[in-house]
Amino acid sequence: MNETTTWWQKLLWQNWTHRLTALLVGLILYQIVIWISKEEGTWLPETILIVELALLATFLLEHIPKLHWLFRGLIQLIVLITINVRVLIQYNVIEEMSLSSFFSSKLFLNLYQLTPYLWFSLSAWVIYLTLIWWVEVKWRVYALMIIGVLGMCIRDSFSTVYLWPQVAMTVGCGLFLLILCHFQQLRKKDPNTWSYLADYPTSIAVPVISLVSLTLVFGSVMPEVNPLLTDPYTAWRNFRGEPVNFTTGKGIEAAPSSAGSDASSGYSRSDASLGGGFEYDYTPVMSVDTTHRSYWRGETRSLYSGKGWEASDSDKRATTVGVRSDNILPSDPRSAGSPLKTFEITQNITMLSEEKYPVLFGAFTAQKVVDLNGAKAGLDSILWAPGQSELRFNEQRQPAYPKSYTLVSQMPIIDEEALRLAPLELPNRAELAPYLQVPENVPNRVRQLAADITKDSPNPYDKAKKIEQYLREKYPYTNKPDLSKGRSRDFVDRFLFEIKEGYCDYYSSAMAVLSRSVGLPTRWVKGYASGLSPIQEEMMYSMGDQGLVDPDGAGVYTVRNADAHSWVEVYFSGIGWIPFEPTSGFVLPRAIPEQELSFDPATLPDAAAETEESNGFYNTGQAAGIGVIILLFAALAGFIIWRLQVIELIREKLERRRASLLKQKVIVECERMLRICRRKGYTRLEHETLREAVRRWSKQSKWLKADLEQVLFIFEKAKYSRAEITEEDWQSTSQLVEKLRSQV
Repeated sequence: MNETTTWWQKLLWQNWTHRLTALLVGLILYQIVIWISKEEGTWLPETILIVELALLATFLLEHIPKLHWLFRGLIQLIVLITINVRVLIQYNVIEEMSLSSFFSSKLFLNLYQLTPYLWFSLSAWVIYLTLIWWVEVKWRVYALMIIGVLGMCIRDSFSTVYLWPQVAMTVGCGLFLLILCHFQQLRKKDPNTWSYLADYPTSIAVPVISLVSLTLVFGSVMPEVNPLLTDPYTAWRNFRGEPVNFTTGKGIEAAPSSAGSDASSGYSRSDASLGGGFEYDYTPVMSVDTTHRSYWRGETRSLYSGKGWEASDSDKRATTVGVRSDNILPSDPRSAGSPLKTFEITQNITMLSEEKYPVLFGAFTAQKVVDLNGAKAGLDSILWAPGQSELRFNEQRQPAYPKSYTLVSQMPIIDEEALRLAPLELPNRAELAPYLQVPENVPNRVRQLAADITKDSPNPYDKAKKIEQYLREKYPYTNKPDLSKGRSRDFVDRFLFEIKEGYCDYYSSAMAVLSRSVGLPTRWVKGYASGLSPIQEEMMYSMGDQGLVDPDGAGVYTVRNADAHSWVEVYFSGIGWIPFEPTSGFVLPRAIPEQELSFDPATLPDAAAETEESNGFYNTGQAAGIGVIILLFAALAGFIIWRLQVIELIREKLERRRASLLKQKVIVECERMLRICRRKGYTRLEHETLREAVRRWSKQSKWLKADLEQVLFIFEKAKYSRAEITEEDWQSTSQLVEKLRSQV
């Protein structure tokens, strides 16, 4: 430095290579912390904050010049302990600690209370200092870059976690570290040149920093292109005949018309990036022997990111309790004192697949776990989160997911009048803040649409019903929406105003965001729809157009991957969470308890009068006349039977009944076709006849016209015509329905 250099310039440039190295290493470690924070359920929010502050404190203290490394390390250790104490107190993990307690016999007790969080911060500190030493040699910098970038790329490719910004930052920091290593070698080999650079560092620093920064910026904003070569993972999946889904929001998206790019239906492990299409997978998942039909609820999500759903901090930190067979599960405190009545449902669930799930499925809301695998033991592997109404499976305590289990649930009986009395203002609004969250970048037209839909609704329940009805009526259901119409970055906005078609994730996310936009606390729920019972699958359909005799009745329901579903629950103040079904073509099961028959004595005077008259009749000696009348009627009945050939008519009727079984089979097949069409978005309106519905569907999908009209012809022949139905007619109907099932 020349003589005119001020003291602060000397302080700034003194040992600048070490401080710049500390900055670059800290940025690389921060990318790893961001990576871990994106992994759902890996670290708690307080752990992430502690590690971030530990990295920041280490970096700042490394800038203190002329400080012995032992003294510097002692200061860093004290700062790390202070960070742990303040963060854990802020998150209510520990109670307040006084400074004097660290200079007394309570020192080790205090340190024990800080574990395991203290170990994370100490590990980050040690790793930070180790890497500062490690990157002094070029080959070590290369090794650090290769290991870091390779790990992030593999995780990014094999999951929905998006890590490309972290990869770019790691590469950039690595390039700068290589340049620093070059300067260090120059300092040793050519002191004269180094002396010039030390006096005028900007002469080389500005062009180098500009060149590397421009390279990274241009690389990050360049348009994405499809790969020329197939990566090993995709090649391996294709070799096994398994489809690979690229519709994850990571930049490579297969054409919507490509069947191979569609994922199969099933219970999603990650909901951070929703969208795309899917193929129906009818592989059985579980069998539910239940006293009442229901949706089989799994998990809830409260944080909407604009791309999908994630667990919020409150979800991750949710209070859980152990499960015991002799204990009733505690209810959600927010539903305490609810006036709604409930209906008890018992479910015996048998898993039919080898998949492992993070939760046990059951009707809302679970009240008791009776057994696992037919035994009372092993229930300690289940944790109950009352705030989320989730039965979480702890794989660490019991690696094997239960093959069967029995639950008792209390399904709320919907009382619309009581729900309409729920107040608009929420007394516990702060507590419900996670369920009112809407990203700031959600377009205003979404909020405006919510306001327009609910403008004439005076209470929260009617607002929710209006939104539910609007989505069910305005948007058609399809498992392969036309993604080419989408331009908006927000998933819900893209569905509502651009794509305008979709499946359950589209509908449920839209209702959640629209409801929150008008102040209704809402959570997103995923699980399975009811599935089908053998009665529904095969026979017991009514002869008319009324559908099933008891669609929500008891039975054994087979639930398949194709039944994976999502819906929403809206919170009403003083009442609790109520489920809603916004998806077109789906019907949410309702609790309808068996009504006890009651007799009102006031309704029986006529019968009593008749009894008295009858007694008086017999008391007057008219019993003989009654006997004569009975004999006359018996003789008359015998004559009629002989004259009208009633026996022959009965025999003929039995023969016709045998013939009518084929008609019944045809009608059952047609009812099955209606159910299939309803699942695929071809909904038959209440006022429509089957012919009117077929005419409308044929205009909508002209390639189905011939098959639909053929099924309609046989159906009308079976139901309205006196013509006989042949075995060939029934077989033809069955084949046509199967063909339609594969086409719609």
